[in-house]
Amino acid sequence: MPKAWLSALIAISIIAASALLGFYKVPLADAFAPTENANPRLIYWPSTIVWRQGDFLNIEHGWVNAKSIAWSPSGRYLLIYGRVYEPQLYSLDTDEWKVLIVNVESGVLAYNFSLDLGQLEWENVIQFAFSPDETKIFYVAVPNTEWLPQIFSVKLDGTDSTFVTYMNSTSVSSMRRPFLIDVTNDGFLVYTSCETVYNVTSGQYNYTSYIWKYNLITSEKSLVLQLEGMDKLITGLKVSPSNNKIAYTVGSEVWIVDINGAEPPINISSASDRKIAMFVDWTSNETMLTYSEINGTITDYGISTNWDSWHGNMTAVNLDGTNKHNILNGGYGLVWSPVKASIAACVRFSYSSLDGYPYLIDFDMPITPNPDSDGDGISDSSEIQNSLCPLDPTDVDMDYDEDGLTNLEEINYGTWLGSTDFDGDGLSDGVEVKVFKTDPKKADTDGDGVSDGLEAAATGLSAFVSVLPEGWIRMTLQWSNKTMYVSTNSSVLGVVFNSTSMALSISVGGPDGTTGIANITIPIEMVNSLSAVQVTLDNQPIDFQINQVGNNAQIYVEYHHSFHELTAHLQGGVGGADLTGILGYWWIILSVAIIAAASVIALIIIKRR
Repeated sequence: MPKAWLSALIAISIIAASALLGFYKVPLADAFAPTENANPRLIYWPSTIVWRQGDFLNIEHGWVNAKSIAWSPSGRYLLIYGRVYEPQLYSLDTDEWKVLIVNVESGVLAYNFSLDLGQLEWENVIQFAFSPDETKIFYVAVPNTEWLPQIFSVKLDGTDSTFVTYMNSTSVSSMRRPFLIDVTNDGFLVYTSCETVYNVTSGQYNYTSYIWKYNLITSEKSLVLQLEGMDKLITGLKVSPSNNKIAYTVGSEVWIVDINGAEPPINISSASDRKIAMFVDWTSNETMLTYSEINGTITDYGISTNWDSWHGNMTAVNLDGTNKHNILNGGYGLVWSPVKASIAACVRFSYSSLDGYPYLIDFDMPITPNPDSDGDGISDSSEIQNSLCPLDPTDVDMDYDEDGLTNLEEINYGTWLGSTDFDGDGLSDGVEVKVFKTDPKKADTDGDGVSDGLEAAATGLSAFVSVLPEGWIRMTLQWSNKTMYVSTNSSVLGVVFNSTSMALSISVGGPDGTTGIANITIPIEMVNSLSAVQVTLDNQPIDFQINQVGNNAQIYVEYHHSFHELTAHLQGGVGGADLTGILGYWWIILSVAIIAAASVIALIIIKRR
């Protein structure tokens, strides 16, 4: 077999390592296993579920549209808030606004619950904070009954919602969004409020922005900062790791103030022209601030943005205002790990949409512009667009619709992983690609007016390939009224049956140093005698076992992997099948790769080079 032909087959042939047994569901504990070099990588993504109802294939893929991310003080947990769809088998449940709390150390989704924020459910700027002992989280809600922003606490499992305090300081004021909160490690709640009061004398509204410090034990409240004017809306807030300073943003400016209000605020940096500075945070070593630059303006009701505003830049600056530089694009809301100086999380946009994806980033490693969190060779954005789970490295090798093409191959060929016969010509997509070499997207590949299905039927050939649960491949080959079977633990890159010389040739491969096994079952009427059958490996005789079981001859052979041409000469006459003379005999070519992980495929390709 020519090496170029083998390489081409390898490049397009990654087939599932497990069979579709009713439905697929990848548990989070298994799916959350991104490669070490995936940077950034998704923090959480729901599994895809596939099941059949009769002839109809259901593919339910989950998704997350994150709005906010927060770390717990120990760095153990990451909280993600946003709109989440988690598919359930045979369920019609719709998406919900949810709080997801992920154990970063294990990758396990520790808590998952819905939270009623009232009027803030759709708000783009939502901020959560953990209690110092990590038993509760704090959040802001605007109940539809009272229309006033209130701070609540809730346990990590979503139970025991408890009112903490109102955010407004007077009953006659109305409030402008956003409503921002943080919690210090020594038990103080820090929050902002921008209050609007109508001035009867001037006939205009007065705008006052505040930063308050609230003692969670004594319920005492003290003023940290007060700003006057409509343009002084506070758009970002974060307490320093040492709990003695507060970083905040006002319009396009970034400031620092003493947490007790004892010293005048210090201006640190400014956003680019016509941008708002938001989502300010401290690095864990407290030497630098980061913030997001968002397209928008400050208005009398809050922040005004358009559809692409959140595709912003994330900027870093030293506390003395030096070394201002862009560190990340295409997202917002960078929050730093409290225990690891180079680790941060943020909301990113993988492709042109308003959906925000929660990512973890290590700034000590190279950042991939189009990340592949599970290291399966397909970018997160491509997996999401094709209904796969970007945290499951095995789903690209599955065959959801059982048409002979893996999900990866469906993506590469431009077919759909939920359609067995994409072009409706009567041939499954896998048979078109691997047997008859026709275009699975065209019903009449050669344009002669006869469909590919009718042309294929004229050959009298049929074949079926299945993957056994143990990871072996089983091929059923039908020629004339004869049925042959091949079962093997090898990757199968080609099968040719020469009806003239009665030779069945199989191109097998696998990782160097491993043992390949092939079981070949042939109708006894296709062999002259058991003693006449011969088996060669690369045209050289090889030891094998043959027995008659009922009306079939069963051949068992072992070999050492790399790539080989294994041929069973059913009626004697040793000599490899002429792979270049395909048109002279009945033939079938199947391209199937059996692997346990994407890393094995990479190893095979490298060794063949």
